[in-house]
Amino acid sequence: MIDVLGWAIATIVVVITVMVHYEVMLNISDRLIPWAQRRFHGRRVMVAAIAALLLGHIVEIWIFALSMMVITHVPSLGALTGEFDGDLHAYVYFSAANYTSIGNGNIHPHGAIRSIIVSETLTGLMMIAWSASFAYLKMEQIWKTHRSGS
Repeated sequence: MIDVLGWAIATIVVVITVMVHYEVMLNISDRLIPWAQRRFHGRRVMVAAIAALLLGHIVEIWIFALSMMVITHVPSLGALTGEFDGDLHAYVYFSAANYTSIGNGNIHPHGAIRSIIVSETLTGLMMIAWSASFAYLKMEQIWKTHRSGS
């Protein structure tokens, strides 16, 4: 039962993360880039877009960190042991390490929280790849606009 609950929570967190990422990219595409293009030239437009993407990733890392914090406060759902002191900074760091697939061998998950951690790693890889392809497509559009003189 606990594994099913862990996977259900992980699924909800993943769906929220994907929705946040989609909204971030939509706002970058529809609002930020047009606004920046009216004020700046190519490089600065891309810097603004990349900064917004990074901010989106940070929000997503925090979503996973907060979900892990909530789960670990329900003893039957799991725990993090090892070199983990349980403060907010530790959850955010651990979340960032998982999201970026760096991992942290000094922290050991137990119970249903493992579902969240595995889901975060896969989701982080997907969101980073999605951001990279999005940035490439936007950069290509900006270059085409720049070359045509529009």
